[in-house]
Amino acid sequence: MASAPNVNRENRKTRRVALSRPLKVVMGSIGAEMRYELLTRNISINGFFLDFDKPGRFPFTPSSIMEVWLELEPGSAIFFNGKMARVVHPDDPSAQENGPGIAIKIVQIDRENERLLGEFIDTNLAKSEGKDGDVA
Repeated sequence: MASAPNVNRENRKTRRVALSRPLKVVMGSIGAEMRYELLTRNISINGFFLDFDKPGRFPFTPSSIMEVWLELEPGSAIFFNGKMARVVHPDDPSAQENGPGIAIKIVQIDRENERLLGEFIDTNLAKSEGKDGDVA
C-alpha cells in the first residue's frame, strides 16, 4: 500500500497550522507570579507545540496544569489552561520534522476563547491553501 509523501503528521483528526511568524506564549503555574515567555509556530484547536531547544529544562512537569496566554495578534491574547502532552528531545527522530520542544494540550478553555482560536486557525488554514502548509 503506497502512501502520499509528507502526510504522516497531517493525518491527525485536528489539522495543525504551521505558521511562518511565531506566536508569543506566556505560561505559568496556576496562581504563581512567575511567567515564562516562549514561542510557537505550530497550533491546533487542541493545543500547540513550543519551540524549546532544551526540553529537559522545561519548568513544568507532566502533571502540571498551566495558565496559558496565546497572543494571536499583537496585543490580543486568548487564555486557557494547558498540560504538557509530549516532550521531543533533540535526539528524538521526530525532532527532525519540527525541532525539539514541548507539546501542550488545551485542557480547559471558555467558549469565547475557543471561538477566537478556531477563527484564527480557520483563517490561517484558508491562507495556507496552495502554499504547502506555511502561513505568512
